[in-house]
Amino acid sequence: MTHTAKTNTKKGSVHTIALARKVRLLLWGGAYATSDNHTFERAKREVTKDYKQSDNNTLEIIDVRIDSAQEFIATINKQKVNSIRSLDVFTHGGPDHLYMVSVREENNGGFNNFRWYRYAVHNASLSRPDLSKIQFSNFTNEAKIEFQGCQTAANPTDEDNIAADFSRRLKEAGKIKSSVIGHTTNAVPGIDADDKPRQDYRHGSRAIFKGGRLIKLTKQKGAIDEKWLTQ
Repeated sequence: MTHTAKTNTKKGSVHTIALARKVRLLLWGGAYATSDNHTFERAKREVTKDYKQSDNNTLEIIDVRIDSAQEFIATINKQKVNSIRSLDVFTHGGPDHLYMVSVREENNGGFNNFRWYRYAVHNASLSRPDLSKIQFSNFTNEAKIEFQGCQTAANPTDEDNIAADFSRRLKEAGKIKSSVIGHTTNAVPGIDADDKPRQDYRHGSRAIFKGGRLIKLTKQKGAIDEKWLTQ
């Protein structure tokens, strides 16, 4: 992104300067089933739409499909220091992992057709120890992270889950106003009660962590106010 600015070298002259915008990072995918990945993509679009309405084009939106922990980590680590204003993750989840699989429905081969095999093979998943590989310096001080998958904030009062861990890592990196949001139970995409629900996981029981500590449990629908989160 570039802008023009007045210079002192010549009356009325302007100079083109580069301006690095903060980033909203949306990562989605990693499921065995094609239908699940399509749902993640549709849910990602709902969040993107809200960001476009609220940001007035002041932040850059980066949308990446991921299929493994390595891709998840690499996408975050290649961003600039202090650039990631928000991270939204649309994958299957649990208290200790973001679940991604090394087999895909479209492969249609051998054991891939057996349900037990699909979900036993999670060697592409991101585990809590894998967080040590992430460059948390790339997040802004007021970064908001939201895991859209199931149970990433399970047993929230124990503060012992991947969402709380991610929040602790942010604090250790000096991001003291940052927050992490995760589901305390299974997450479902249908936010509305009508016949054609929007695919949006931002409802149900969610926990908010700051510095690894639980600050709020909420069942609010939709986006959580970012100004409130930075207080």
